[in-house]
Amino acid sequence: MIGDPVRAKGLVRFLTQSLRLKSTPRTGWLDRGIPKEDTESVADHLYQTTLLAWLAAAGDPTLDRDRILKLALIHDLPEAITGDKTPYDRGEVPDSGADRVAWRAYLDRRHVRSAESKQAKRDSETEAMNQLLRDLHGNARVELAALWHELNEGLTVEARFVKQADKLEAYLQSLAYGKDDEARPMASFAKEVDNVVTHPALVSIRDAARGD
Repeated sequence: MIGDPVRAKGLVRFLTQSLRLKSTPRTGWLDRGIPKEDTESVADHLYQTTLLAWLAAAGDPTLDRDRILKLALIHDLPEAITGDKTPYDRGEVPDSGADRVAWRAYLDRRHVRSAESKQAKRDSETEAMNQLLRDLHGNARVELAALWHELNEGLTVEARFVKQADKLEAYLQSLAYGKDDEARPMASFAKEVDNVVTHPALVSIRDAARGD
């Protein structure tokens, strides 16, 4: 029903929770010495990934760009509750002040989640998404739940495209932070996109960014 006050109140609660994304920093940048006031938020990353994915998909007529827009827009939504979790154990990051060489070496390495860690992250994000969905009603709830399942399971070419765009956006941001201070350990992001980015449109953006 249009103008349903129950639905409206639920949406306000949902949006209030999602506001946390604006003040949730991307943890990996903090670990790499980016000052908190200069660190992008998860909301910043969501916006840039959505823009990147939507524009990059324009050259591939087989992709549903409207679907990509929706998937990209929600891809980190659960982090409003879970926060941004790194693929490495933050307790193992060497102290940059005590041993800068070890700190750089650790963060320059590409970290891949173990199967157990990957499942734990998936479970916590699904639980968080379910918590967010409780405040929505009707079609909004059904559609968002379906989109999250599609993305989380990588069920469609659009979902897989967005996952690659997510990694590419982080790489582009790493180039910007690295340009500001070449001592920052950013090599892991280049290794990541070399490993996971395969769609030609995204590969071309990656290569253009690095001057290949």
